[in-house]
Amino acid sequence: MYLLAAFFFALNGVIAKAALNVGFDPMHLTQLRNAGAMVLLVAYIAIRHPDRFRITRGELPFLIAYGVIAFTLVQYLYFLTISRLNVGIGTLLAFLAPVLVALWLKFGRRKQVSNRIWLAIVMTLVGLAMVAQVWSGFTLDPVGVIAGLLCAVALAVYWLLGESGQERRDAVSLTMWGFIFASLAWAIISPWWNFPWSVLTRTAEPLMEGAEGLPIWSLMTWGIVMGTILPFLLVLGSLRRIGAQRAGIVGTTEPLWAGLIGFLLLGEVFAGAQIVGGLIVLTGVIVAETSRRSGVAVTPGEFPQIREG
Repeated sequence: MYLLAAFFFALNGVIAKAALNVGFDPMHLTQLRNAGAMVLLVAYIAIRHPDRFRITRGELPFLIAYGVIAFTLVQYLYFLTISRLNVGIGTLLAFLAPVLVALWLKFGRRKQVSNRIWLAIVMTLVGLAMVAQVWSGFTLDPVGVIAGLLCAVALAVYWLLGESGQERRDAVSLTMWGFIFASLAWAIISPWWNFPWSVLTRTAEPLMEGAEGLPIWSLMTWGIVMGTILPFLLVLGSLRRIGAQRAGIVGTTEPLWAGLIGFLLLGEVFAGAQIVGGLIVLTGVIVAETSRRSGVAVTPGEFPQIREG
C-alpha cells in the first residue's frame, strides 16, 4: 500500500510541477489540494457514514494536531526546504524521518529495535543520497537545513500519529478530520480572498511530447483525488498493517518512482550512481520488510494519546 502511495505522490509531483510552471505557488497549490480533498471526504462521510462526524472533547486536540502536522507542516516545510536547498539535499533531510521513528521507539518508548532495522535505515539513506546525487552543486543554506530537519521531525510525528489515530477512528474519517483542520489552518495563513483563481483557467505545458496541454483545473482535480486523497488513505492503511517504522523506510521509494516517471514521461535519464543507489534503497526496503522480530513495529496506541486535561 505504501509503495502505491509513494507512486501516486511521485506522479502528483509531475502534475504539480506543471501547475507551478504556469503561476501557482506551492502554498496556494497545497491549500487548494487540501480544501478539495476535504470537500470530497466530507461529502462522502455525510452520505455514507454521518455518525463519524461525532468527535469527543478528548479527540479534538489530537485531530487538530494530526491535521496541522500531517497536511500543513510537512508540506510547507518541505517546500521551504527545497526552495533554499538543492532538491536532492532537501529530500534526503526529509527522509531522515525513519531514523527519528526508530530512535523514538528505542529511547522514547523503550522498545526493542531490530539490528536489521538500523541496517535498513543506513542502506536506504545511502541509496537515497546516491539517487539524489547530493554531491553535485549543493549549498547548505542554514534556514534550508533547519527547515529540512524540522520537516523530518514533522514527517516522523505524522507517521506515528497516523498509526496511533486508527485505534479510535477508521482511516477515511481520520483523513477527513485531518484535512478539515489543515484547511482551516491554511485559511488563516492565506485567506481565500487572496487565492489566484485565474490560474485555474490557464493551460499547462504538455506532460508528454506530442500530447496536448491540459487546463490547470483538470490537473488540480486529478491531484486532489489521485494525488492527495488516495495516497493519504493508502499511507494510513500501510501504517495500520506494518507500523510506522517499516512504513517510513518503504516511503523512501518515492524518489525512485519520481525518477522512473521522469524517465517515462519527461525523457530524463538515470546516471550509473543513481541506478546503484536505487538498488540499494530497494534492498534496504526488503531488509526492513523481512525484520519481523517481536517488538519491532509499533502497535496502535503506543504513541502517547492527547487527551482532555
